[in-house]
Amino acid sequence: MSFIRVGGVALLSGLLLSACVAPGGNMGGIGGPWVNPWVPQQPPVYTQPDVEIYKYQGSRQCEGGGVPLAAMHQQLQMAGVQVKGSSCGMDGRMYAAFCGGADGKINIFTVSADTANLAYSQGFFPLNDLQGAQRTSCYVGNNTMGNNGGGTVTYPYSGTSGDTSYYTYRLKP
Repeated sequence: MSFIRVGGVALLSGLLLSACVAPGGNMGGIGGPWVNPWVPQQPPVYTQPDVEIYKYQGSRQCEGGGVPLAAMHQQLQMAGVQVKGSSCGMDGRMYAAFCGGADGKINIFTVSADTANLAYSQGFFPLNDLQGAQRTSCYVGNNTMGNNGGGTVTYPYSGTSGDTSYYTYRLKP
């Protein structure tokens, strides 16, 4: 009798202990690895990629004008958009050549994906929607003296204090 009693206790103990092991043989929950409950676990960090947006400058052929890159940058910052980079560009479309016509110049910004909706509410659009768009130099030159020099050239100021104004100098003839 004692043999059956010892065997029954061993069988019952084996069943109870096997309930503590997860199916599949690993030591975790459902299909996961074993986690030490005494060591605090860090939650996974999910980062969204940055978003590139654009807006037309509003400049015209032969007339220039439009909203400069620095002014649009300030507009985005005032709206609470986190701007990570900026550049000038062209929309990649062809335009008829006549004074007063559109020239296709755009301002391109790299913004945080978390604040992209704020930029869209300010009239900006995703750059991916504009097929053929290209980055161009923001330098505006008006060399009216031919190859011998002269005219004026405008460059964006890139100081370390966040100044995004422009400076102009006259070329020597």
